[in-house]
Amino acid sequence: MNASCVTLQSALLDATRALGATMPYHDARLQAELLLAHALDTTRAYVLAHLDDPLTPAVAARYAANVARRAKHEPLAYLLGHQEFYGLDFVVDRRVLIPRAETETLAQLALERAREKSSPVIVDVGTGAGALAITLAHHLPAARVIATDLSCDALAVARLNAQRLGVDARIEFIESDLLARVTAPFDLLVANLPYIPRARLDQLPREIRAFEPRGALDGGEDGLEVFRRLLAQLPAHAARGAVALLEISEEQRSAVLHLVPKARVTWHQDLEGLDRVVEIADIRRYAMKNYFASLWGSRQ
Repeated sequence: MNASCVTLQSALLDATRALGATMPYHDARLQAELLLAHALDTTRAYVLAHLDDPLTPAVAARYAANVARRAKHEPLAYLLGHQEFYGLDFVVDRRVLIPRAETETLAQLALERAREKSSPVIVDVGTGAGALAITLAHHLPAARVIATDLSCDALAVARLNAQRLGVDARIEFIESDLLARVTAPFDLLVANLPYIPRARLDQLPREIRAFEPRGALDGGEDGLEVFRRLLAQLPAHAARGAVALLEISEEQRSAVLHLVPKARVTWHQDLEGLDRVVEIADIRRYAMKNYFASLWGSRQ
């Protein structure tokens, strides 16, 4: 871009052409507009209403740099510094996985189950940016919410988001390997664990494999390594009548059915009709402790 006489319109045209080499035109145009609004610290609506305005050289240079980074597949959410999830705005950077729309299915189910109890204890395992824990705390003021993550960097982002959204006083953040350091029995557990099989990591789109934290993606050899470890921990931490809601990949249903008692499982699909959440009900009542302990022991 020539910064000597650049208007918003001409900058957008240049950016759209640059991004159009890697994505469909309508996506390129939208992302060019969002990146320009970010460079100007304003809204997309303002950009569209002021297309004849000039850009200062400093803003034009900052915009061109971010467009170049996006053209190299750096995720848009990291460049903008935020991502919407369930109607809330979350700060995100390369310390955390970007919250996805399909995980809103898990959030909706969790809200429905939590509202069946008066003051539930909710645990979000592997909280990342805090999207699930904060969404639940935002909508459930009577709930006690605990958010765990093995990454102290991820917890720092989650705490920041909780402060920004006004729920930090109602969420306990714990650096923990799954439930290892959680002492309160949970009524509801939610988890979006790493579930990508290790052999598939290098086949993911570049903007995922090259930029998002590998530890939040790597599910071990079959994608269910972390899932199995959490299953083994559930009974010792569950209150009577507790429910667990776990996100999975759509092709993992048959494998998961070999890990959990079929009678206690309900499957939920996302908006695209794909199996996305497995619900495990009444964990303690059905003596799953011995079932999971023996299962995990057989895999050591």
